[in-house]
Amino acid sequence: MKNRNSAAATFVFAVAALAVTVSFAATEREYIWPDGKMPDAQSHQVGATTAEQRSPGYNADNYRRPYLDWFDPPAADKRTDICMILISGGGYKCCCDVGLVERWRKKLTAIGVNCVSLTYRTPRPKGIPIHQTAWEDGQRAVRLVRSQAAKRGFNPEKIGTISMSAGSHLATLLATSSQTPAYAPVDSLDTTTPCHINWAITCAIAYALTDGIGVANTRNGNAIDVKLDSIFRFDSKTAPMCMFHGGLDPYAPEASTQVYRQLRRMKIPAELHLYADRRHGFFGKADRGEYATGYDNWFGRAAEFIRQMNFDGRRGPEVELMSRFPDDSARGGYSKEDVWPKGHMPDVQTNQCKPYLEWHMPK
Repeated sequence: MKNRNSAAATFVFAVAALAVTVSFAATEREYIWPDGKMPDAQSHQVGATTAEQRSPGYNADNYRRPYLDWFDPPAADKRTDICMILISGGGYKCCCDVGLVERWRKKLTAIGVNCVSLTYRTPRPKGIPIHQTAWEDGQRAVRLVRSQAAKRGFNPEKIGTISMSAGSHLATLLATSSQTPAYAPVDSLDTTTPCHINWAITCAIAYALTDGIGVANTRNGNAIDVKLDSIFRFDSKTAPMCMFHGGLDPYAPEASTQVYRQLRRMKIPAELHLYADRRHGFFGKADRGEYATGYDNWFGRAAEFIRQMNFDGRRGPEVELMSRFPDDSARGGYSKEDVWPKGHMPDVQTNQCKPYLEWHMPK
């Protein structure tokens, strides 16, 4: 097997998770930074998922560089010209959502989306903000993905992200703050290729509010003086977002709510889906009984966001409602139904008509 840097060829590999083997589609690995040019390199950090760290023979020195994994493209008859970057969570302490990333990959590939996953540096860096090295990796990764658009058959202005927890904190930075450089240029790619994304689908944004920088929210995210962290710049390239959050998440749903409100102030399209009585990470547990409903519904709404925003180019033309049902000839059936059972209508008054429903069913 041959290791190469970001300018070099890639290799095919398989990943095993602890206790359960996770089977991935064939991938090509691309290292994010040229040799010797990774900013803020720290000796305790690695570019490795938790599955890789638990694999037999793991040696941290072989995993010092963050990377992209390019997955097999969708079937030709389903393929769109969009690409999505899959970003794991893990508190900036690890990249732990191996199984979730694989489920994203399967579901997105099935609807025609080209997929690539980002494994950024963890654990948290020392002496600089907890997100800093991941943000550097993220901006560089977006530039690399853009540079691959022609080769891999997608539009460089149709790049989105899907993410979880700390990964969603990183994705929100990428979506709102691309005009703020996370690092000084290391080569021509950094000076010629922009790093903005075109949309973000986030799950359970963590660490975004001032009462929870790096920790669960200490005041539930709703104290009067709690605000969005100022690192989110909401600049001129801020992207549309579709956000999901559990109502009982200790990484408070107010984070997603505050991001949504700011996007609406800027008249940037945004969706917010809050799930009552759900905690952190329920999105990733498709096999957890009742919670599976939330997971399936969540992905359906994400796919709907992609379609309604027409990122995939497959939204049908708008049709005037009256052109769909222009006259009585379009009616396939009619029925009339009383609102109240006979003799049970409350507060009957002689000057009022009896309420009813009319059902007009199209052909």
